[in-house]
Amino acid sequence: MAVFNREPAVERVLDFAVQFAMTTFAEEGDRNVFSFLLAKVMESNSSRDKGIRMRSMEIVKKMLDRLEDDAELDVDVCEELTDMLLIRLNDKIPAVRCQAALALSRLQDPGDPDCSIQKAFQRAMILDSSPDVRKTVLSHIFVRPDTIEIILSRTRDIKDLVRRTAYEVLAQRVIIRSLTIAQRRGVLSQGLADRSEIVRKACTAQLLPAWFKQCESDFVQYLKRMDVEGEDEWVEKSVMVLIETQSPAELVAGFLDYEECSQLLSSIRQEGGEPNADAAALTPETVFYWRCLCQHLRGLGSAAEEFLDQILPEGARLCPYLLRLVQDTGKSSVCDDEDDSMRVFVLQQLFKIAALLDFADEAGRRQLKDSVCKLLPMDNVPGALVPMLATCLRAVESSHDARMETLLEVISDIHVPLNEQTLDADQLHATLANMSLSVENVPLEALLKCLLVLQELLLDVTQPSLSPPLQALTDTLVLPCVQVTDPVIREAAVKCLGLCCLLSLNFARQHLLLFLQALEVDVECVQMTALRVVLDLLHTYGLNSFELKSAKPSADGDDDTAADAGAEKADEDGENEGEEASDQKSKIANNILSIVSRFLDSQNDELCHIAMLGFAKLLLAGRLVSSKILLRLFLLWFNPACDDDLMLRQMLASFFPVYASASRYNQEQMASILVPALTTVWNAPDNSPLAFINVNDLTQFLVEFSDARQLRSKPVATEDLQEQSVHEDLAVKIANKLLTDDDDIDERTLCRVLSLLHVTPSSSVSEELKALDTQLLEVVADKMALRYLAKFRANICGSGKVTKSRTSAKTPMRSRPTPARRTTTRTATRSVVAKKAIVEDSDEDSENAADEEVADVASSPVAPRQKLSRGCKSQSNLVEKQLIFSSSSEEESEPDLSDD
Repeated sequence: MAVFNREPAVERVLDFAVQFAMTTFAEEGDRNVFSFLLAKVMESNSSRDKGIRMRSMEIVKKMLDRLEDDAELDVDVCEELTDMLLIRLNDKIPAVRCQAALALSRLQDPGDPDCSIQKAFQRAMILDSSPDVRKTVLSHIFVRPDTIEIILSRTRDIKDLVRRTAYEVLAQRVIIRSLTIAQRRGVLSQGLADRSEIVRKACTAQLLPAWFKQCESDFVQYLKRMDVEGEDEWVEKSVMVLIETQSPAELVAGFLDYEECSQLLSSIRQEGGEPNADAAALTPETVFYWRCLCQHLRGLGSAAEEFLDQILPEGARLCPYLLRLVQDTGKSSVCDDEDDSMRVFVLQQLFKIAALLDFADEAGRRQLKDSVCKLLPMDNVPGALVPMLATCLRAVESSHDARMETLLEVISDIHVPLNEQTLDADQLHATLANMSLSVENVPLEALLKCLLVLQELLLDVTQPSLSPPLQALTDTLVLPCVQVTDPVIREAAVKCLGLCCLLSLNFARQHLLLFLQALEVDVECVQMTALRVVLDLLHTYGLNSFELKSAKPSADGDDDTAADAGAEKADEDGENEGEEASDQKSKIANNILSIVSRFLDSQNDELCHIAMLGFAKLLLAGRLVSSKILLRLFLLWFNPACDDDLMLRQMLASFFPVYASASRYNQEQMASILVPALTTVWNAPDNSPLAFINVNDLTQFLVEFSDARQLRSKPVATEDLQEQSVHEDLAVKIANKLLTDDDDIDERTLCRVLSLLHVTPSSSVSEELKALDTQLLEVVADKMALRYLAKFRANICGSGKVTKSRTSAKTPMRSRPTPARRTTTRTATRSVVAKKAIVEDSDEDSENAADEEVADVASSPVAPRQKLSRGCKSQSNLVEKQLIFSSSSEEESEPDLSDD
């Protein structure tokens, strides 16, 4: 029993002992051997040896597994056994906890709502740090209404094996009716988009077939359980997965077996068919499945053309049917919003089917184009159908110029009817240029539809320039709509204006102030669109491309901000004029950034996500170089108030490894925010979430992100290559900070960072680092900090052994204490001293700029986003970050007195 590792001989001995004991248990009245073995195991469960504890739990598990379903145990023995196993479920060794969970699975009482084993299992699934334990408990817990929510939460576990087990449990033991529609859609979206192949396979190969079988292998019934009228992206993917498991012949035969589908096809193919007679067949589920099936068969190519012809009508029949359907929808009596949304969804699916028609026939193409041109100006055609109609137009009209002329004519028809006369291109352009719209007298629905058509037109432009018709539409339609009181119209107008700005830099320079003003004073929906536009403009043109003479400074910007090196440079008439122009550009760039960066602290999560994603793209593309923005993103990732924001955590967890491993310069940027980040956390008020950030985790990740071994492309050895690594430069800066700063700093944390740095003994700064280490021994007084310095000294010398410092022999052997939030006392004047956060070069200007950065970040550290007030980061968030790097860093050279 003392053998902890798995060995065949030990397993055979245990099996023999358990089998012998169970043979006596089966004999009535003779349980001496069984009772003796069980008593011995219960005595050994508290042994100090982890192997004995694990084998004891394994014997109990084997004994309980061999019991019959109707076997009975004494009440006292059962209670004593349960108490023992519950204690071992909290053992510090994961293998012991796993065996205890396996044994407890036979003692659960699914009918008792207060079952102590069920509650212990629920806590273990959420709080246990070992993925093996979470997976074991998840596989053996009874499924009840109060445990389903916890099982669903394990589909978002940080370990892919646990997530796969959760999908297996859902497929095997949870019926689809026991879940809400939101839960079903959430499980599907997470499983189909999971980054792990084994999790996606468990979702597609086990969960989806199980749910489909529970729906009697009926696609329409399956779609009714999924509510296709919502966001149908993941529902469509799940249907496509199920469709791919069957042959085209089986799919078409099954589709025609639906009475509603066959009735709908016959009505469309029959000339003069009435759409109102097909109201029962025109359900969202039926039309959605029809569209998915047609899309799948079209993707198979010529091999499935024969089967596609059986379910896809000719364009000459489908187009008139769609016209009649839209006209009859406009003539319908008063209906509620739910009926309207259902009709719009059905029409969207039908137009997607129309885009899949075979356009080899010229007559079919012409008929569909005419139908689109007739439908777009109709008053009863909702704006949600405009993208679908534009897609159909692109499918039938290959000429870009012809599509533009068609859409421009549609816009003109909506606002200025042309009295049934046909205009050529020149007349149409003149009409648009002379069109003076009075937006106040035009219905809002017409304005919105015109803006939506213009959006599709702008998205289809191939040349980066504004043509005269587009310029005329911008002046007469878009800009007046920006001032309309309806926020929906303003949002559409801002989007159209942003698309126009992406086509012309001069046009973007003229209207950038309008977007910034919308960011300041408009409603949230308009702010979201304006924020996306501003970030797209910065990504397209760069910061230095905007010369706004009338820009008013709103806040001090960071001096280290730079724009893309490829941006246009202003003509220099002289050296002084060039410097003034450069300073003006820098101020403008800083003002723009200060306005946009405020949304990182927005109470609206979507605005915060848009700003964060935009800055991440700018940093990755090299359009923006700002240590201040980088620091704020990093603190957002570690902020405990953002633990529940899964989207934010996932985006930042994907961004930082990619950014840090892209180049050495990016690693230098990550290293430059280490000291400012620590200063911000140390100086955070007691009621700020930043005060509860674990500085050890924060520094651990910054050290990993600045490690040259994490670079995707290794630098080539050249003469111009810098000899010092980022870690060596960082070591010099931290050592100088420890030696020169006289304020209260956490020397233990900084010394720990020194011990984690990867320093090459043969580097050019090794002698300098040795000299700094000798000076640090005279300054540092903390015993744990001296241990970290001893490891740092071993890394410099390359010996791999920790040499004893002047106090290491007196240091008692003890476990490392939990790092406190603050290890030094501070006075009210600490915030002033905190501005000395970065010790860089001797250049005073750069040092002051960095100090201002730290002060600005410390004064606005995501404080408005205080959604909770708890004292530490959640364990799942920290473990999630620890999974970013496959290679773990070296362990600290600290004594470990944990009991094995």
